[in-house]
Amino acid sequence: LSEYSNEVKDMMERINLDPQLEKIVECKETITSFLKNEIIHYPLPHQTMLESIPAFVSGGETDDASLALKEHWHTTFHTRIIQHNLRVVSRYYRQIHTSRLATLLSLTTAETEQHLSNMVSSGALYAKIDRPKDIVRFAKKRCEEEVLSDWAGDIKELLGLVEETTYLIQKENMVQSH
Repeated sequence: LSEYSNEVKDMMERINLDPQLEKIVECKETITSFLKNEIIHYPLPHQTMLESIPAFVSGGETDDASLALKEHWHTTFHTRIIQHNLRVVSRYYRQIHTSRLATLLSLTTAETEQHLSNMVSSGALYAKIDRPKDIVRFAKKRCEEEVLSDWAGDIKELLGLVEETTYLIQKENMVQSH
């Protein structure tokens, strides 16, 4: 439930390979969900079981402290699912209406903006919110030089493929004529 980083992802991949994880099906499914580039629907079907694991419920404190700890982990778990979902959406969308994003995340527009702002502030995600147009942009605007440079590179690659194909066709014609 740590904040996402390359190290956390690496750790989850290693844990996912551990044969001991098969014994706790709910944990295995949760880790598998976080490793996929798919939106995780909240709450998870087995979330109640996950939140009842003793490490998340009590540490020998009083009932008030135990309830506070349980609420903390519940909130943290929800936040990590939202952050995962925002990363997934940013991979598949260049821009999306804020209302649609809120629907995908099962949040209000204000909550969506808050979580998005937190991730942008921490540097975990690049996004720009255009409130009047109700749009979130995940792709950075590129200058004309970058666009032309990419276009020139693509054209060069295409011409290389055409040249190679022409060579192979000529080679085949020569083999056929002899």
